[in-house]
Order: sequence, then C-alpha cells, then structure tokens
Amino acid sequence: MDRTRSRRPALLAALALALVAFAGVVALAPGAAAQTNRAAQDVGLGFKGLGARIGFVDPEGASSTLDLGLHIDAGELAQNVHVSPIAEYWKVGVNGIDIKDLSLGGDLLIDFPLQDSRITPYAGGGLGLHFLSSDLPAGGTNSRNKLGLNVQGGIRTDAMPNLALFGELRYNFVSDANQLKILGGFTYRFVY
Repeated sequence: MDRTRSRRPALLAALALALVAFAGVVALAPGAAAQTNRAAQDVGLGFKGLGARIGFVDPEGASSTLDLGLHIDAGELAQNVHVSPIAEYWKVGVNGIDIKDLSLGGDLLIDFPLQDSRITPYAGGGLGLHFLSSDLPAGGTNSRNKLGLNVQGGIRTDAMPNLALFGELRYNFVSDANQLKILGGFTYRFVY
C-alpha cells in the first residue's frame, strides 16, 4: 500500500482544521474585532442573496476535478453568524467508472470582522446529504446516499455594497468519499 496515499486524508483534514484555527486566532487578537455600525434590523433570517461557486475538489481515491455550486444567503441567526443553504456537484472518471456527487446541505458561518478592513475572515461547518453514484462500464449504476459533515474557512471581501467575493478551503467528511475543496465565488445580496 502506498503510505503517502494512506496519510493524505489525515493531512488534508489537519490543513483544514489549521485554517479554521488560524481564523479564530486572528479574530481573538487584541483590537481585531471591529465595531459594526449596522442596524439591529439587519440581523434576521430570510432570502437575503444568491451566489455561485467554482473550484477544485480532491475526492478520496480519485483525481482532482471541477466543483460547481450555488448557495443562498439566508441571513443571520445573530450578529456575524450566517446561515447558508448550499448545493454542489462534481463528476470524475476513475478506472473507467464515472463517479458523481450531488450534495445538498446547510452551513453555519461565523464572521471575524477586522477593524478598518474590507476583508472578513470566516470559519464554519455544516451538514450535507451526498447523493453519490457510479456509472459502471457495463451499463449499470451504483447509487448511495450518505450524510456528510464539513469544516471550512475562508476570506470574503465586499467588492460593492451588494456584491461579495470569497475564497474558501473546505473539507467534507463523507464515509468512503472524503473531499478537500478549494473554492472561489460571489454572493449577490438583494438590497431592500
């Protein structure tokens, strides 16, 4: 057995957790927490925005491939605590077999605003339902549904008052299908 390949999921998980820990240290640094001047009515749940994401996914036991997704800005549970439903899809060929994953889930993201900065680090996690399927060369299909847990960290910047751009590192813990994702995207916020 290739020892490098067997240690890879543990190293990727450690990298994802280190990014989340780094975001926490940055947020707790003296003077780093910003005083927000948003009105209290901005906090609340609702259909606040819509966005898209694209990036690379490295599924366990397969080569890297393109990941596409959509997400909704569903508002805030509390100040700097966001709710985001998400849908993502990827497909990769391995030894003549096409493996696909369509995931539907929800994330809880915590912002760590920096004083006098347009950049906002964030960290979070969530649950997702993964609809995994394999198209076999003989014409059959093997499908299974699995629950997954994810951790993520990233940086977001407001390019305009209603448009945010982000970069994110995400690790999905899914039985027999763990995935490391490096994503970028945008969120368009509806202005009321």
